[in-house]
Amino acid sequence: MSERKPAKAAKHPSSVEPWISAAVFVFDVEGTLVDAVMPTLRCWRETLESFGHEVSLAELHRLTGMDGSEMLAQLLPGTSKSEREAIKQREGERYREEYLPHVPAFPGVRELFEALKRQNRKIALATDCQEEELQRYLAVSQIEGLIDAIGCGDDIKRGKPHPDVIEVALRRVRAGRKPAVMIGDTPFDAAAARGAGILPVGVLTGHFSENALRDAGCQSVFRDLEAMHEELARNAAGLAAPAA
Repeated sequence: MSERKPAKAAKHPSSVEPWISAAVFVFDVEGTLVDAVMPTLRCWRETLESFGHEVSLAELHRLTGMDGSEMLAQLLPGTSKSEREAIKQREGERYREEYLPHVPAFPGVRELFEALKRQNRKIALATDCQEEELQRYLAVSQIEGLIDAIGCGDDIKRGKPHPDVIEVALRRVRAGRKPAVMIGDTPFDAAAARGAGILPVGVLTGHFSENALRDAGCQSVFRDLEAMHEELARNAAGLAAPAA
């Protein structure tokens, strides 16, 4: 897919953030729609310990949201590729066996998606997780019938910060040159969005600071999706209000 140039936002009053005018909303999943960050970090730490590698949660969190193979290459530069692949495979198995069944959705996900659909926005998911994990996340967040397109880890060879999975989602949602926004919880989501030529927006549910997300390119940052929904509703109410 050829690189998309950033689409121009529709004209609105200067107080309105550019993301609000997007026709296509692309969402990350883990850490954005579901509370998977700490379970994932603990799973990585336990798996690495089982292979004889002591890595702190803080070290892991710094790279959370990055392609798993690239993360391990940074964390364990002295290990062989075959060992890193074995670690990655075991982490996935452990996560699905021990952690996945207990991961909850964040509050307000379905309500936000319903609001976007009422406004005739397209919704896509762009996540590095595998289809088995994604099906669980869709079920707990109760959004199966509200998604227009999905790109996931089974569709790509390189995860974020590479834009591949976002490009898959944009192609499948037939975004074309419509204004699009990517909502994610890590700097790697923002980097992937910029690489795909769309606007990044951040949420703090991945435990990165607002400064870290803004430094990665996010023009707006919200506490969580409920706060984003509130801003969307305020804007809709303002546009609907009659002129004084």
